[in-house]
Amino acid sequence: MNKKLQIIIIISLLAGILICFPLWMNDRVFPVLPSFDFFVTGGLLHFSILSLFFISGLLSVFDFKFSTHSLFLFLLLILFLCLQDQSRWQPWVYIFFVLLAFIFSYRCKMITEKTMLTLFRIAFIGIYFWSGIHKVNAGFITNTLPELIVPDLGPLSYSIPLIEALLGVGLIFISTRKISVLLLLGMHFLILYEVIFGFFTFNTVIIPWNVAMMILLVLLFWNKEAIHLFSNPSVSKSFAIFLFLILPATNFFNLWPGYPSFNLFSGKTAKAYLYVDEDFKTNFSSKTLSKFDDENRISVHSYSYSELNVPFYSEKEVYLQLFNKLCERSSHEFSVVMEIKTLPHLFKNEWASESYFCDQLENDSRTPLLSN
Repeated sequence: MNKKLQIIIIISLLAGILICFPLWMNDRVFPVLPSFDFFVTGGLLHFSILSLFFISGLLSVFDFKFSTHSLFLFLLLILFLCLQDQSRWQPWVYIFFVLLAFIFSYRCKMITEKTMLTLFRIAFIGIYFWSGIHKVNAGFITNTLPELIVPDLGPLSYSIPLIEALLGVGLIFISTRKISVLLLLGMHFLILYEVIFGFFTFNTVIIPWNVAMMILLVLLFWNKEAIHLFSNPSVSKSFAIFLFLILPATNFFNLWPGYPSFNLFSGKTAKAYLYVDEDFKTNFSSKTLSKFDDENRISVHSYSYSELNVPFYSEKEVYLQLFNKLCERSSHEFSVVMEIKTLPHLFKNEWASESYFCDQLENDSRTPLLSN
């Protein structure tokens, strides 16, 4: 089983990276946003690292004789590349990185295969549960849900994300497991339809992620094996429970980022917009320029999708880091302005707005100049 899981995850991960390959380049127009004051590689060195990354991934798929060593190198290089740019911490990268770390622990004989499968199942239960819970908000119901092929249920629309959360819980119990798997597969088919034909055609990078989740869902849960979440405690199980069941709850208190809390399409993540003058627009590609409205405004997500083919990492501090990088290219304080909107109340579709100017960043980038 571990071989199947490893192959599925790595192929899906590599496919996703190929779809958004500009994201993994450091020599690009869209600013690179390191997690720390980190050494950002470029030129031939970065090309060599990326090449080694793909080679180690392919070896982990096709050569199981050396796959433990190649998998370790693959994980190490993912971590190195993601520390160089926070935009790379996409939900699918984070999830597959952790799942591959579980496989690596098994291959190093730190845990048994049974324990590894339990860790995978805990992860999936947490992903579906919290993905549903985080959608229980007015932003998702008012802005996101109407774009999908679902009936208008009025106030009962809040039941849709709750059903997703309950399906995650349903995976725990043998009596409800298969119906939960079937309905979750239906949800993934709906997502794939929306990406290929519907509202989310700009987000093709999630296709391999969803296909892999569907395959793994069947492999892990189309059975009658008992799942003991809290009995037979161990360090590895406690770690998985902490990572996938506990930490996502702390996102409600801004103690854990949104994407590792599985709220990519929750509708409640912070939004940001850039307002630029005509001279500053030379910093964008022709494809991105077409995304600007009549006010010379573009959402940061549209900017990121256009340049990198992924959503932006929707945390306020990362938005401001991007703005700081853009300000380095500005000729005066009004060349580019950023507006950040947050949802202050889960059940009111009202967004608090803060505006930032480049000269202000020299003093304190955390304090907005204008707000309402």
